[in-house]
Amino acid sequence: MSISNHFRKSLPILALFVSQGLAANTHAAGGAFAVDDAGVDNPGDCKVEAFASFARNDDFIGTVAPACVVSLGKPVELGAQIDRARSGGEWGTGLLLKAKTSIVPFGDEAKFGMAIVGGVGFDLTARETAEWFVTAPVSVRLTDIFQVNLNVGGLWDRIEDRGFVTWGAGFKLALGEKHMLLGEVFGQGSEDSGAQIGLRWMPYEQIDFDVIYGRNLTGEESDWITAGVNLRF
Repeated sequence: MSISNHFRKSLPILALFVSQGLAANTHAAGGAFAVDDAGVDNPGDCKVEAFASFARNDDFIGTVAPACVVSLGKPVELGAQIDRARSGGEWGTGLLLKAKTSIVPFGDEAKFGMAIVGGVGFDLTARETAEWFVTAPVSVRLTDIFQVNLNVGGLWDRIEDRGFVTWGAGFKLALGEKHMLLGEVFGQGSEDSGAQIGLRWMPYEQIDFDVIYGRNLTGEESDWITAGVNLRF
């Protein structure tokens, strides 16, 4: 596919799910994981996430995603994500801007939470707006070490002039104090879907590292390996 079509196909998944995990609290999957949780941090908290994904078919995605929480009557997380990708030997660049706020706050002791996220994605290579989106992350803490996150939303593809339903489901399982197992499935409509599973190492409160195996991350039939680092300040 052309690089502009690649971004129109991949940004809805990556933008909606990957970049929504920008919250800097301990509940969020975040980083290169796609399915978002319902948490929103305190005003003044910031985070920078960076990861690189390599496909067996030689495709590549590199991402940097900063975000901060501000007070706009209530805490609102404002984030940006820049993706640099190679597909079929061609390179392209995408930008996403998004905002997230809680509907039902999901704090440290909460068993249930819900948020709303909205934003816009741009194909910088083609110099055009690619899509608008909104999604609702829901989080359920089943035990002290196991949490489930569910996402459902909608996307308007401006280029194709049509809408899609977006969805995702993920889990987080604590393996002691410094390690975590995360897994997820996610997709757009009934045609595009992907899955990931990975291990997170958390040596310090302000930093953690991810190693992830993924399948079909951008709609291509290929295996992916992702390495990421998440910084909080």
